[in-house]
Amino acid sequence: GSLENRMRLPLRIFRELRDRLPERLPIGVRISASDWIEDGWNLEESTLFASALKDAGAAYIHVSSGGLSPLQKIPLESGYQVPFAEAIRKATGMPTIAVG
Repeated sequence: GSLENRMRLPLRIFRELRDRLPERLPIGVRISASDWIEDGWNLEESTLFASALKDAGAAYIHVSSGGLSPLQKIPLESGYQVPFAEAIRKATGMPTIAVG
């Protein structure tokens, strides 16, 4: 489906949560920046998703990557997810956390 449709449910859930909790309580979201599959979920889409989460009131983004496909080609090395968090932070101005 379209990016808008793929973001619809998680954004709806986040907005509902944000509406029910006090503003003083920061809420972050953990996202997968890439599924490491050609033509799959990617950093550009993750950045747009993070921006939408920011607009909805997210305080930070916790960045991971990967998924469940045997087609994944993940470069498992120290700090390999840090560039994803840096790119999302630079694009959105949000605080980020990198997994690993």
